[in-house]
Amino acid sequence: MKIGKWLLPGLLLLPLAELLVFVAVAAVIGLGGATVLLIAGSGIGVLVLHRHGPSWLQEVRDLITGRTVARDPDRPVPAIPALAAVLLAVPGFLTDAAAALLLVPAVRQRLDALLGTGSPRGTPGPGFARRHPGRGPIVDLAPDEWQDVPDPPPRRRRRRPPAERPPAG
Repeated sequence: MKIGKWLLPGLLLLPLAELLVFVAVAAVIGLGGATVLLIAGSGIGVLVLHRHGPSWLQEVRDLITGRTVARDPDRPVPAIPALAAVLLAVPGFLTDAAAALLLVPAVRQRLDALLGTGSPRGTPGPGFARRHPGRGPIVDLAPDEWQDVPDPPPRRRRRRPPAERPPAG
């Protein structure tokens, strides 16, 4: 099944579904409470995007362009948290519920596996660096992205000439 077949009708029906859910929530907790919840959810999403958005964009840009970024393998690629923040910023209870679902670790792991944005623990994936025991991270580079530099000669301490002592006497 192609996702594009369902994407356009889903996006067109989303505002209607959000309006129906808003009316249902307003009937349960009141119009003022529903409005405050709607504004609070969008405000949180905007704040998260404002704080983390530029770094997420840079990481995604690096991943797309194929640059190897030295990363901690346990640190997830920002695709899922960024999508959750965008869904929070869109006003509506359905998008807020979808964002909350994306923040559940089990759902996030399944989506990472489905999208190929994550890697199993201890295995490097695209954009990840491996760790060598006892040393810093190892970053895999293509042959044209590095050059062999000889080790610098060892530093030798200069000997100071012995200080002249006055004759004993």
